[in-house]
Amino acid sequence: MMIRRRHVAWSSLLLAAGVVAPVRAADRRPLVIWYSVEGAKAVRRIGEAFTAATGVPVVVETPDGIPARFQQAASGGKGPDICTFPHDRIGEYVAGGLVHAVSPSRALLADIDPLAWRAMRWRGRDWGYPYAIDAVTLIYNKALVPRPPVSFDEVFEIEARLSRQGRHAIVWDYTNNYFTWPLLAAGGGYAFRQREDGSYDPNDVGVANPGALRGAELLARLVAEGVMPPGSGYAEMEAAMAQGRAAMMINGAWSWVNLQRAGIDFGVSRIPAVAGHRAAPFIGVRGFLINRASAQREVAAEFIEHWLLRPEGLRLLDSAEPLGAPASRALFAELRARPGLGDKVAGIMDSARDGLPIPPLPEMGRFWSAMKAALTNLTEGRQTPREALQAAERRIRDSA
Repeated sequence: MMIRRRHVAWSSLLLAAGVVAPVRAADRRPLVIWYSVEGAKAVRRIGEAFTAATGVPVVVETPDGIPARFQQAASGGKGPDICTFPHDRIGEYVAGGLVHAVSPSRALLADIDPLAWRAMRWRGRDWGYPYAIDAVTLIYNKALVPRPPVSFDEVFEIEARLSRQGRHAIVWDYTNNYFTWPLLAAGGGYAFRQREDGSYDPNDVGVANPGALRGAELLARLVAEGVMPPGSGYAEMEAAMAQGRAAMMINGAWSWVNLQRAGIDFGVSRIPAVAGHRAAPFIGVRGFLINRASAQREVAAEFIEHWLLRPEGLRLLDSAEPLGAPASRALFAELRARPGLGDKVAGIMDSARDGLPIPPLPEMGRFWSAMKAALTNLTEGRQTPREALQAAERRIRDSA
């Protein structure tokens, strides 16, 4: 028996229920989705409209540490029907048999940026529906730096000017390789070599090649010459920017809200070039997956494709928790044209196009830990940049 469709007035959004595929009456068991606390209210509103149109209840839960919690639950055949996740978990999830491959509609394939699909593709199949693209950028205080620097040579010039005022040109959480990696990758550094078929060779590590070494030497110079205060971490970076003690930082869109609260008029642009090469940040793509243990695979796909990822649904998600650079081309164009926001969103996408998706390998765990130790040792002067990177490369490769 099929559920009778009704046209649903979804506040001012007016989603047409007739666009969705039929849902059987037997499938009226709750559809469970895990999402962040900040965005859960928006997902619940979308779920209410879906329920009104189909009769299928939607339950939104907000557990802490969703990626790890999902892996644990799904391994036991439990967990939500739908989960939001970062794409770099795909390798682990697929290896564990925890997720369904997806077959997006032509319309969705056309609307979502190819860069996002690339991140969700593993071993020739798509394993999730992307909705947001993350990449760190240069965030700059327009009152202190009216025009963002194109190269790190300009950063040193800005430091010379601002140091006379008791300020610094730039700061970031530099022992966290997620923020420092754009410098190392600018000249050709890589975590694991990607093969022509899209897979990765976990034995081919590129964290100590000449390009990576140039980036590490630049970091060592920035710290040694006092451009960045020794021991700067994430909290120190945010405080320095909010208080006007630093003019620029390398950070993501999640940091915008604190700058806005502090009254900082800021811009977003590409990270400055390293020795003539564009900085190349890691790209993270957020998406929705379908639990392999779900008994409602078709209903879950319907809710994602025709409700969460429709323009109206994405606008709600973005208003509750800014997506940064949406994977949807239509929403990106809409946000790009919005005064005060368009240049910031474009800055994220420009930065993302210069980089590469984080390899979705379990081996990335040892990459992050080895690079944390290397960056700490070289910025504290215990090892030269070459020694630190070579030690990291051995640790990553030898623990394969």
